[in-house]
Amino acid sequence: MTHGVEFTHVVDRTLNALADALGADGAALMLIDDHDRPRAVGGSDADGRWLELAQEQAGAGPAFESLSRDTDIVIDDLRAARPSGFPGVAEKATGVRAVLSVPLHADDRVIGSLDFYDRVSHEWQPAKVRAGRRLAELMVMVLEALAHKSTFSGQS
Repeated sequence: MTHGVEFTHVVDRTLNALADALGADGAALMLIDDHDRPRAVGGSDADGRWLELAQEQAGAGPAFESLSRDTDIVIDDLRAARPSGFPGVAEKATGVRAVLSVPLHADDRVIGSLDFYDRVSHEWQPAKVRAGRRLAELMVMVLEALAHKSTFSGQS
């Protein structure tokens, strides 16, 4: 398995596990690239991948809000008009309705956003938002472990 394929496989499996732990329909990941641009990285399923790609293409969405404001963003219905939703993103991510976007932190800086989503609209309860923050910390640990493994295995 090549490093890129292994990274994607581990990230997608982790996103599945995190979604299950939160009781969400799915989870998706956006990371800041070397040029400080948010990039879609993966999703627990096709809906998650579409959610991240739609946001990347639009340059807007819950993940972008979470990244720029460095705070949790709760969207009860992605299809709602702005500022409550992101109808342009919802047009491409048709299987996603409710989104919880949590910023990811490493070395005192924002490195990305973890999006949890459900296929039906609903209000995100404070306990679920707090749990999402804790699960975001686990995602950062997985990313750091993958980066360490990649660096370590690349050395001779």
